[in-house]
Amino acid sequence: MKKLTVFLLLGFLILSLSGCAAYDKMLAGAFSPPEVISVSPAANQTNVALNTKVKVAFNEAMDALSFNPNTFKLYSPSGRVQGNVHYNTNSITNNIAVFTPNEPLSPNTEYIAELTSGIKTNLKLHIKEYKWKFTTGK
Repeated sequence: MKKLTVFLLLGFLILSLSGCAAYDKMLAGAFSPPEVISVSPAANQTNVALNTKVKVAFNEAMDALSFNPNTFKLYSPSGRVQGNVHYNTNSITNNIAVFTPNEPLSPNTEYIAELTSGIKTNLKLHIKEYKWKFTTGK
C-alpha cells in the first residue's frame, strides 16, 4: 500500500509540474548549452583602446579549468595573439572570463575573438563556438 501511495503522489507531482512554465524553463536550462550574454569590446566596436582586455560573460557558472589559450583565442591579421586567460571561480553572479594579451594591441587593426566548444559549464555542457570582431583605434 505504501508503494502505491508513493507512486500515485509522484505521478500527481509530475503531472502537476508538467504544465508549469517555470518548471519547463528550469528543465530546459539545466540541459541547454550555456550562452554568451555579453562581450567586451562589443561586437564590431571601433576605436578600442590598445591596452584592452577581452572579456566574455556567460549566463551560468562555468568550469574554470576549461578556459585556456586554446579555448579563448584572439587573432589579428598577422596571426594569433599570445596572452593569458582567466576565469574567476568566485564570479558566481557575473561568470566572466578574461583574455589579457601579452603585449598591447596594434593600432587601427581588426581583431577576431573566438571561443571554442572546449569551454564548458560545471555540469560539463559545452558552449557553441562563438566569434566576434572589433577594431582598435590609434
